[in-house]
Amino acid sequence: MTSATPHYAFPLRALNRWRDERIVLHDQPDGGVCARFHFEGSTCGNIPFNLGYVVRVAAASEGFRLLELRCDPLPGDHGHERMCSYLEDATSLLESLRTEQPLVGCPLAAVLDWRPATSPAGCVCSAANLAHKWLVVLQTLHFTLASRGTETDSP
Repeated sequence: MTSATPHYAFPLRALNRWRDERIVLHDQPDGGVCARFHFEGSTCGNIPFNLGYVVRVAAASEGFRLLELRCDPLPGDHGHERMCSYLEDATSLLESLRTEQPLVGCPLAAVLDWRPATSPAGCVCSAANLAHKWLVVLQTLHFTLASRGTETDSP
């Protein structure tokens, strides 16, 4: 980890909780990491739903470059089908979840300077809602890797 303390958009208490309860890291044979993040949200009608985020990053020697980002409803989840955007156009919502890949190709550390328009609502019905969730996922991943890292493994 570098000597500079990263500035996250979220309180350390939240990042610690998300690291401990929501993210699972899988080290890859090539030195990269595949992270899975479990998101629990709710529709505007307060119907709970669960999304699974997957993020693949390159090895530390490549600056933990973001290789792939993906989001899908978790198997067995039907709550996402009650979101306004799903009811309006299910295909478009599911496609945007699967194809939205902010910062792909950039080092993971770029998430510390990423300032998208966000909205913390529990759904993913707008671009700002979706950006907020990606910010949570990517900053939690950065925090998690920094927590276990060394001087040479800074995300």
